[in-house]
Amino acid sequence: MEVRLRAAEILYDLERREAYLNILLRNRLPFYDLSLKEKHFITELVYGVTRWKITLDYIWSRFVRRDNLSLFSKVLLRLVVYHVYFLKDTILPVAVNEIVEIAKKKVPKEAKLINAVSRNIIREKNNLNLNSIPLHIRYGVPDFILEEWFDYIGRGEAVKALSWLNRSHNVSIRVNTLKISKKDLKEKLLERRIKFKDGNLVDQALIIEDGFDFERSDLFNEGYFVIQSEASMLPALILNPKPGNRVIDLCSAPGLKSTHLAELMKNQGKIISVDINKNRLRLVEENAKRLGISIIETFSQDVLNLPSSLDRSFDRVLLDAPCSGLGVISHKPEIKWRLKRDDIYNLSEMQVKMLERAGKLLKREGRMVYSTCTITWHENESVLLQFLERNPEFKLVNFKYKGELFPGIMKVLPHKYNTDGFFIALIGYE
Repeated sequence: MEVRLRAAEILYDLERREAYLNILLRNRLPFYDLSLKEKHFITELVYGVTRWKITLDYIWSRFVRRDNLSLFSKVLLRLVVYHVYFLKDTILPVAVNEIVEIAKKKVPKEAKLINAVSRNIIREKNNLNLNSIPLHIRYGVPDFILEEWFDYIGRGEAVKALSWLNRSHNVSIRVNTLKISKKDLKEKLLERRIKFKDGNLVDQALIIEDGFDFERSDLFNEGYFVIQSEASMLPALILNPKPGNRVIDLCSAPGLKSTHLAELMKNQGKIISVDINKNRLRLVEENAKRLGISIIETFSQDVLNLPSSLDRSFDRVLLDAPCSGLGVISHKPEIKWRLKRDDIYNLSEMQVKMLERAGKLLKREGRMVYSTCTITWHENESVLLQFLERNPEFKLVNFKYKGELFPGIMKVLPHKYNTDGFFIALIGYE
């Protein structure tokens, strides 16, 4: 019962405190006196319930007339539906009995209701045709996101993207080539019986295929790799900095892209890593130290307030802009339930301003990358169009990646590249 109790507590705090799921798990799992298998099951439950929250609520609410059910009871009913509809090899009587026992302890006044509704959910499963429910509920997203994606990439591509993003995927790592070769890191992983395969998209990437306590690993602490999605590795690769370059990374914390830039530069030159949050900049410094990087200098400042003394002084500029994050909802599913349509428009306005400030930092012969980890027209192409219209001295620059020619823009759809959704644009002077 403890596994489902812990899962329910995490889900409750996730919503009540608007916390982040990965941080809750990182802070709590190490302190549970449970086996690794049990901890993995907690992770599966909390991610699954969070991904499919709107779908789960639609199903259990068919049997509840009250509109004042407590949050913890809603969490328990979501767990019931998730077990019934989404988990294979579940012994339902055991699972439901445990959830009812949790209800008796946590929400005793609603325990009988939860028991009755749970039995109805199981009994009526074969009478519910999931294909008949509203599309956004079937695909597990707010309706406005589905509308945005249908308009942006088309219905077929949107459904494929959601299918990929609504599943869990193996974690990828980036080899720190300043300290170790990919071949040697592979040998060390094999020595530790850690299963892996080569990345799908990036030569420097490895995909870990089984459980691995990354941050407690000696390989991590020695600075041999960082945990990073393959899509997130692309902006630095496409920016293609050279040893000795002067580079600025805007909105840089926690430093994954800054450190990647440094590796590509062979730790020669200078990188100014800018972020408004001083505490998060400490993560940049910690990562750089662990990876053996000495060319990163952190600078706490709002991008829009960067001093004019920095203008026209950088060979490369990277703006990985704050965004709605819809490309990373596979491992941050809570994002989609907190986002509002107006947030997308407001972010777009800020992104245009940031990109205009970023452009002023670039040397005449330099290159700039604008990237986001989202899948919306307003935050991607719209931002670029506005920037280029207001700043005609700039243009999109064609680039090749893995033998494919891109017309200045690479749109990384999750199902196409088997990684997070991303948008990358390469910009230079006319």
